[in-house]
Amino acid sequence: MIKNTQRRCTFFFIVTLLLFIFSGCGSSSDEAASSSDPEAIRESQISELESSDLIGNVDAYAAIQGIFAEGLVPTSAKVFIIENDESVEEGTGEKYVYSPHYLDLPEELQANSDAEMNVLVKLRSYYMETGTYSNEGIAYTRYVQITILDRAAGTIIHEETMIGSAPFSISEDQSAGYGYVPEYQVLEKILAYFGYADE
Repeated sequence: MIKNTQRRCTFFFIVTLLLFIFSGCGSSSDEAASSSDPEAIRESQISELESSDLIGNVDAYAAIQGIFAEGLVPTSAKVFIIENDESVEEGTGEKYVYSPHYLDLPEELQANSDAEMNVLVKLRSYYMETGTYSNEGIAYTRYVQITILDRAAGTIIHEETMIGSAPFSISEDQSAGYGYVPEYQVLEKILAYFGYADE
């Protein structure tokens, strides 16, 4: 009787121990999987950004103009990036939102709060009519203006405009054709200014 009781206790102890080990391994592997999942990482970054005071100050950042004075990047640059919202109808004034490019910056460049942010990057994207097609359709070229401001000095330390590809050919039943600027090229331009050149 005693031996049977001891065996049962040993058996339950081993089963319990194995369940504990496997459940622990399962949760840690789930955590590891989620920590390496790009979508999960992106969602976490967006959540952190939306809980920061950077988002709340986008309108104030958009109003910053600055005097042009080409200069060096501030030491220990902490950057935030905003861009114009092209979904806003013309005539109602420009509206700015945070740029997803901010999330693609190296961690050491990302400002985590309004107090920390000392460099603002403003992106203004737009199309301009640059020609017509044989069917009288309109050809539009894409432009992206990059303005980098030293917040403490109140100056524009760099400004350039990227010009997109030539508008694509269109069929006879189309009324317009558009060129574009690849998003990765915009990010590359920003990173290059801060010394992060492609290797």
